[in-house]
Amino acid sequence: MLDKIEENSYNCYRSQLWMEKEIKRSLIFSLEFANTGKKRFLDELWEEYKKALQYFIDLGWGRKKLPSYEDAKIYPYETWLSKRYLGNALLQAQAILKAGFRKLKKKKETKKPEIKNISLKLDSRVFRLERGQNTYDYWFELRDSRNERWIAFPVKSYEYANSYFDDYQLCSDIELLKKDGRWFLKLIFKKKVNLESKEPKGIDIGYRKLITTSDEEIFGEEVKGIIEKRIEPKKQGSKNWKRAKHFLKTEINRILKQVIDGSFSPVLERLKNLKKGKSSKWRKDVNRKFNYWIYGYVLKRIKELCELAGVQHYIVSANYTSRTCPECGFQDKENRKGEH
Repeated sequence: MLDKIEENSYNCYRSQLWMEKEIKRSLIFSLEFANTGKKRFLDELWEEYKKALQYFIDLGWGRKKLPSYEDAKIYPYETWLSKRYLGNALLQAQAILKAGFRKLKKKKETKKPEIKNISLKLDSRVFRLERGQNTYDYWFELRDSRNERWIAFPVKSYEYANSYFDDYQLCSDIELLKKDGRWFLKLIFKKKVNLESKEPKGIDIGYRKLITTSDEEIFGEEVKGIIEKRIEPKKQGSKNWKRAKHFLKTEINRILKQVIDGSFSPVLERLKNLKKGKSSKWRKDVNRKFNYWIYGYVLKRIKELCELAGVQHYIVSANYTSRTCPECGFQDKENRKGEH
């Protein structure tokens, strides 16, 4: 019996030291190498698919429950979409409605969900992806149920994506996106990784200093200047504004890759609704600056980099973390001196 207890204790200890996790990554590929006729098919497919998607959303919102596959079988409008396409539209509508019902339950929103972006989420019943032989790396084939044929779209890979095709498994779902009049293919890859628990190190995310560690290391002091000098002066939504936002994300990625090197397990505070209710309290210029501070993106990238580095990360309650002694747990506001 004692041996069994010791074995269970050891296994419990081991489970804290490492864990297996399936991670997913998505990459986007251009479909602009296709001819005009094939691009026209994508536009026509979207218009027909959008009608079905909106129908299922309207149906579910009116009933206050999710539509079922029976609703797809008795779709009331004339369409050239196959039942497989309708099934995909149904699943996408269900996901949109679930999010809407959650907001409705929390009384955050009472309006019916609207389709904002051009996006088709499809499964392997209506598409194929095959490796190319000559000019193009891959051929993406989409089912044309109107003419009972497959339409092939040429796809060129790029250096960063090649490792994903080699080391990851391709998921059975894809997404078709249209941005600025151009069509893109979004592929999702998955892989199982072992995440090890290492010596913990506290990480604080800020506006003036992107990263401050519990070892008093500081990274990303230049981020504040990028926001104030490169993004804020630009007209929101303009091409220059979008370029500046992209540059900010690139710099954040560069900085975070220096921090998350796999030698420790990051510990971060659980912070939510940082800007909620602040717009009436902050000055207008301060409020505008913080609108460009992408805190959620930083958290997401830290999580993803930890998965790639093979280390666990931890989220802890933010309450009194600056006042609590890490040795004995005693809380006192005098424990914090300015930023220390």
